[in-house]
Amino acid sequence: MQDFEAGKVSLNGFTWQIQEASERVVQMLVQRESLPEIVARLLALRGLDADTVDEFLYPKLKTNLPNPNTLKDMERAAKRVSDSIVAGEPIGIMGDYDVDGATSTAILKMFLQEVGVAVHTFIPDREDGYGPNAKKMVEFKELGCSVVLTADCGTTAYDPIEAGTNLGLDVIILDHHNAEITLPKCYAVVNPKRLDEPVDHPCRHLAACGVVFLFVVSLNAELRSRGFYTDKAEPNLIQYLDLVAFGTVCDVVQLRGVNRLLVKSGLKQLAQNQNKGMYALCQCVNINEPVRAYHLGYILGPRVNACGRVGKSDLGMQLLSCSDAIQASLLAQELDGLNLARREIEADVMLQAIEQVESGPSDRTFLAVKGKNWHQGVVGIVAGRLKDRYNLPVLVMSIEGDDIKGSARSVAGIDMGTLIMNALAKGLLTRGGGHPMAAGFSLTTEQLPAFEAYLAETITSDKLPSGPAHLNADGILDLGGITWDLAEQLDLLAPYGEGNPEPTFIIQNVTLNYVNLLKNGHIGCSLTNAAGQRINAIAFKVADTDLGQTFLSSTGERFHILGTIKKDVWNGRQKVQVHILDAMRA
Repeated sequence: MQDFEAGKVSLNGFTWQIQEASERVVQMLVQRESLPEIVARLLALRGLDADTVDEFLYPKLKTNLPNPNTLKDMERAAKRVSDSIVAGEPIGIMGDYDVDGATSTAILKMFLQEVGVAVHTFIPDREDGYGPNAKKMVEFKELGCSVVLTADCGTTAYDPIEAGTNLGLDVIILDHHNAEITLPKCYAVVNPKRLDEPVDHPCRHLAACGVVFLFVVSLNAELRSRGFYTDKAEPNLIQYLDLVAFGTVCDVVQLRGVNRLLVKSGLKQLAQNQNKGMYALCQCVNINEPVRAYHLGYILGPRVNACGRVGKSDLGMQLLSCSDAIQASLLAQELDGLNLARREIEADVMLQAIEQVESGPSDRTFLAVKGKNWHQGVVGIVAGRLKDRYNLPVLVMSIEGDDIKGSARSVAGIDMGTLIMNALAKGLLTRGGGHPMAAGFSLTTEQLPAFEAYLAETITSDKLPSGPAHLNADGILDLGGITWDLAEQLDLLAPYGEGNPEPTFIIQNVTLNYVNLLKNGHIGCSLTNAAGQRINAIAFKVADTDLGQTFLSSTGERFHILGTIKKDVWNGRQKVQVHILDAMRA
């Protein structure tokens, strides 16, 4: 049997590269920390050593949570909101329609309600556009608000924020999106990505829900210092950490440092089943095991996101802040139904987009596809899937009359957020913003030719990786070594996500058996080695790819598999399963 060959191209068009760790660091971790060698090796590959491993594996809120007031404007914002709370004034909140926005808004709403404040919330539907809304500022003013909080939005929303300020509202921005040199005209901007914040600030990579949680910590401390809790119970802030974990994982921010602390703590809180909305959602999708980051990102997250894509945008926030179990169950079922509708819409747009790509030239440095009235709620998902399929920057645009709204996803080497912001500054877009790997934008049909020309000038072949992209593997495993004990050891490194990728392994020389096409384009199979040992495996959403088509016609053939090791618990039975990411013929 032939072992895996470095440099050989896989069925998905990648080469595989085995990462090498410092043996000195590995042995030091084994000896000093009494860690299993495979765990020590994985930690070393992630840049950890004896001085940093303890904080990574066992972070503690008491000692590792930064002082919120080290963020600019945080103390100022907490004092202003405290004034409003003490005065008994209602407070307005404007949030985003994704999971990070829903969790951020829900945390603020629940805390403020618990301290006796009347709360008015607004999460825009997609036709309202992203972010703060000038019309809603007027409504908040009429409702008696003197303070408006923005959650996961607002940093570049100059006009609506200024409109609120001109009405006499003290607008406080709680956000994490990239900032420009000039900040909006408002009372306070709490954002770790302000250009006057240190780039090495421990809160630099927080999701908005993390920023909001720190704001609530600061606000709670300010109220305590004023004697506000002398005759009333102080809220237990730990109860919000499950929502912080949810929003942090789904916003795909780095799961290192403070984010890792918040997610690990949040998963522990989630196990208490105290948030009725989260519990109802888990029951709705039949999660009968301890919730992991995987469940948050791939099972629960899409359902909360669905309401902002194809339904009423505030349903997710309503669910996550719901105090009634029956109402929470109804909301969870509604979100599950919206997610099914979203899948059908997504599949239709994806098919049209692939047809456009396949009929175009093969030497493009980026992909720009567009269609009339493509549903705004799925263009981002389709952009992500196309990026994974073709390993190129992708822009997916919906043409609605003379207006175009789009979503972009990028690859290493192309900072899409900066590219979009530069295009906006050049007058090529009407709106835009985002992160290095993802961005949203709007423009007119008249602007489109100049925008596409700018993309062609900016995204050049020399900035893209040359040759086939490679996938990293943390090591090689024999099928017989994939055990429940191994899965338990790997759990020490969880939660996984951006900045702390889930360990991937090459499993050599396995035979493919019992290959089945499952619903939603998944393929299930079993892997068998020469000794007759067998493990079940699954590859997600691959039926229409080269890998999927090869598997469906290759029962009994030998492959090398690249995948992750998962626990599989069903009816009390504990097994391990391989999640296949890629494969090549042996």
